[in-house]
Amino acid sequence: MNLLNLLQNILYVLASAMLYPVMILLVVFFVWMIIAVGGFVSEYRERKKQTRKQGTKELIESFMELTSQKIYDSPLSPKREIPAYFREYLKELDAELKKDKGGRETRIEYLLQSREQIMARGLDKLRLMIRLGPTLGLMGTIIPMGPALSALSQGDLEKLSSNIIIAFTTTVVGLAIGITAYFLSIVKSRWIHEDIKNLEYFTEGIMKNEIL
Repeated sequence: MNLLNLLQNILYVLASAMLYPVMILLVVFFVWMIIAVGGFVSEYRERKKQTRKQGTKELIESFMELTSQKIYDSPLSPKREIPAYFREYLKELDAELKKDKGGRETRIEYLLQSREQIMARGLDKLRLMIRLGPTLGLMGTIIPMGPALSALSQGDLEKLSSNIIIAFTTTVVGLAIGITAYFLSIVKSRWIHEDIKNLEYFTEGIMKNEIL
């Protein structure tokens, strides 16, 4: 056996061994994508419900007005229904306000940037799925083609059809994962940018009203 045949056999074994991990990952990613879609629908309903009651900007402005009048016992105690991301930021901001005034603006700026990074990090998994879904689908398409062509040359139609089915189904699943993740990332990216804008607007309003 010459070197070329040895390398071909090694690569064939490696490629064949990767088929099952690729198929398992596609199934896992597809299940995760279904869960992500469920979370997306739930968040969409919550945002629509909040928008119907009162616009986010109007809610923030009214909340800023109440805090400037010191109606609440604690300046940032949320006494009404507000978005979840905003409620979490209020708790962290309230904790910062209870600390010493020295360097308060710097700490709050750091807090705001940290919150923005956490919110933007929510897109990392979707961006990963955009790349991994089609890539794994392509791998699942190419790997069975070798055994399929070998079965064709030997006249083994059963083995040929089995490998062709694997090749086509992995392609469809991989593309479905990529397309769904791309759609979710576009919408969620718009939501995150809007949420960050609202946080910055609220923080600047608080600072201008000399609540800090």
